[in-house]
Amino acid sequence: MNTHVLRHTLTTTLVRGKTDLVLVAEILGHARLETTRRYSLPSDQDKEDALKLITVDR
Repeated sequence: MNTHVLRHTLTTTLVRGKTDLVLVAEILGHARLETTRRYSLPSDQDKEDALKLITVDR
């Protein structure tokens, strides 16, 4: 496994584990969140789970 794939795996694992993106960026040494975001690979299930966190007052 090359380092590029390892960084993608680490980032995706941390993000899916609900680690704050700012903290992930700091761990990876990224100055910009956009760089970190490119390393995370959210799945459709990740997006669906995130939307379930939204509560609506009725």
